[in-house]
Amino acid sequence: MSIVNTDKISYAIGLIKDSFWNYRFKFVLTVILGFISGLFGGIGIGALIPLFSIITSKKNSETDIVSKIIQKFFSIFHLPYNVFVLLAFIVLLFILKAIVTYFTYYTNQKIASDYEKETRSELFEATIKADWPFLLEQKMGYLESILAQDINTGSRILTSINLLIMVATSIVMYAIIAFNISATITAITLGIGLLLFFFLKPLFYRSRRLSFDASLVSKQVSHHVSEHTLGAKTVKTMAVENEVIENGNKYFEDLWRMRIKTDLYNRIPGTFLEPVSLLFISMIFLFYYYYGSSFSIASFVAIVYLIQKEFNFMQSIQNNLNSINQGLPQLKIVMDYKKTVSKHGEIDSGSKLFKFKEKLELKNITFAYDTNNKILSDLNLILNKGEMVGLIGPSGAGKTTLADIMLGLFPAGSGEILLDGKDMSAIDRKSWRKNIGYVSQDTFLLNDTIENNIRFYNNLLTKEDIIKVVKIANIYDFIENQPDKFSTLVGERGVRLSGGQRQRVILARVLAKNPEILILDEATSALDNESELLIHEAIEKLKGKMTILVIAHRLSTIMNSDKLFVLENGKITEQGKPAEMLKDKDSYFYKVYNIIREK
Repeated sequence: MSIVNTDKISYAIGLIKDSFWNYRFKFVLTVILGFISGLFGGIGIGALIPLFSIITSKKNSETDIVSKIIQKFFSIFHLPYNVFVLLAFIVLLFILKAIVTYFTYYTNQKIASDYEKETRSELFEATIKADWPFLLEQKMGYLESILAQDINTGSRILTSINLLIMVATSIVMYAIIAFNISATITAITLGIGLLLFFFLKPLFYRSRRLSFDASLVSKQVSHHVSEHTLGAKTVKTMAVENEVIENGNKYFEDLWRMRIKTDLYNRIPGTFLEPVSLLFISMIFLFYYYYGSSFSIASFVAIVYLIQKEFNFMQSIQNNLNSINQGLPQLKIVMDYKKTVSKHGEIDSGSKLFKFKEKLELKNITFAYDTNNKILSDLNLILNKGEMVGLIGPSGAGKTTLADIMLGLFPAGSGEILLDGKDMSAIDRKSWRKNIGYVSQDTFLLNDTIENNIRFYNNLLTKEDIIKVVKIANIYDFIENQPDKFSTLVGERGVRLSGGQRQRVILARVLAKNPEILILDEATSALDNESELLIHEAIEKLKGKMTILVIAHRLSTIMNSDKLFVLENGKITEQGKPAEMLKDKDSYFYKVYNIIREK
């Protein structure tokens, strides 16, 4: 059992060290401040003994070290040794103690706030810069829960550690003063405190387990709420509101139950310590009164106060240890995520700028999500500069995966992507992506104005630039007819716009960065005929001005393309001009074309 406990303590220390090592020098400052605070408080309490001695006319009866030091101090500075000066001295000491204590709390809060800010910034940056396969695996609401809740809990651990250090240093100083007055009683007091600690220790482990479970449930709550809020339209049209609410209530009830149990466990130490300390003080009084050889009211008052402070400190230590113990699971979650996300940063070894003069060539591209399931196999495709190229194929053929590889989101398992003969890996990733525009059927809009959605953090764009691209995207007339024009709010994920309007705003956003290559991935598959026609008109305006790859199910989208590729089972099985390919009655394109025409 002792080995297990030692392992747990070692694990906790290791986790705390890994998390807060950068703040070690600030911990040293906390230790120093704690000793100073305890010194002022301890001497202030010790000064009660000579004060009471003067009041009771027993000036020479107190021979403890603190009294002698105070008398010596007064003698050196030629201060009158009377009630008023001693009172002023005591008040001054406690004022200094209050100032040091306040500064210590301020330092603690500053350290905790710095930890929160720096850790949130670090994890958010690491997540945004993580590779695409890692991001695909993340649950909605998980990162938000880590940033909002777990890091906050980690900062509370940091605060508790600092307070624990401060209390521990103070208890040492108070114990020194108390030992000076009565070594026996002080030793018994500390012994009782240790017994209480070991008696209550099982509560710590139970509390930590509850805290870990509550953290998991909290993330499930966050995921459930985020997921079904974004999918509210589907929830309503499927008439499953009650089922969604019922599942949510199960999570809420589990969280409620765990929070109540955790709070009850937290209250037990404080509930027991107060009556124990009062009982102990009463026993000391009776012992001194009946069996003490020389009962001293001054020493009794001082020792009672010191013992009360010792018990308060012990309660504070229990509370802080409990807080640290409960927060360890969340701190581990933060550290685990930090280590995991750090392993999935995008690697960019390229340094050359994107320069496109002749062709983009994909040679022998093979890709698989796992070794047993190839998505693309020995694929070859060429996009000549200025061409409009169509790409069709059955669902699951690998069309979107191909687009993701071209965007640098997935690394090609084997093969090469060459831009005018230069390997893609030699080109700076940011430069590459700035020159390839991507529009998919899945729209992503900020809950902001139309203008800010088109600008999308590009503050170099002028209003004239924005007007130019919205005209190309055939969305200008709609914007001008809105009461707030470009300042019109689109709502969460663009819910205030139609599907076609959202798609054209996104097309304008992509065109605003003036890409060399434009990839349209099923961009019109979910649109009505009128919206599709407007998108087609926009594409026609772009023909010859940029290289366009159109991935489509709707053949009307690619009938005017310069070249057409058919992707089946991860390979290019047909290619040529659409009109010429229709002459081959055995071709995939001919069969699909006639099926759609018959409909």
